[in-house]
Amino acid sequence: MTVLTLTPSTRETPTQRAASGAADALFTEHGVIPVTVQQVADRAGITLAELTAAYPTKQSLVVAVLQRWHGAWRRALDHITEASADPRDEVLGIFSYLEQCFADEGWRGCAFINGHAELGRQDPDIAALAREHFLDVERHLTLVCERGSLPTHIAQGLSLLIEGARVESAVQQSAQPARTARLTAAVLMSVYDSRSTF
Repeated sequence: MTVLTLTPSTRETPTQRAASGAADALFTEHGVIPVTVQQVADRAGITLAELTAAYPTKQSLVVAVLQRWHGAWRRALDHITEASADPRDEVLGIFSYLEQCFADEGWRGCAFINGHAELGRQDPDIAALAREHFLDVERHLTLVCERGSLPTHIAQGLSLLIEGARVESAVQQSAQPARTARLTAAVLMSVYDSRSTF
């Protein structure tokens, strides 16, 4: 039995990259269930046979899209870490990154939240990948808190602020939730530090 993870075992081929990119766009625009594999092939500019050779099932396309999202998220976190001199600034930088995402006209919410809401009850593999992503976010925040001499238990609260902002931004179609969550994170961290963090 193959165990699905958010880390691809191999690099995507050009055909796979075109297919997962097209699937990402279509799933974001319409949701997963209404989209057909033929529509994905058409958007990718490949034949249906090429698509099914690259990704034999619709679920494998969904997994590839989630892997794309997770990879982009991890790269963004790494960039924020490199650009931040202080771990507290790193935490706030995550919310600034979210604000940029939410301000994009194409933003329709987090693929993991949307995917779990649409497929989680019927596909335990997709539900498991969503849980893996959320746990990875919390683990990263725990490490940031450790570096900043902050209590590690607040990582869960920061994670809830991130996920809550993702949901609310999709509903409101606004970047404001990221700004509100950023201010709340700054207040939370200020409880453990006499310095001004916002």
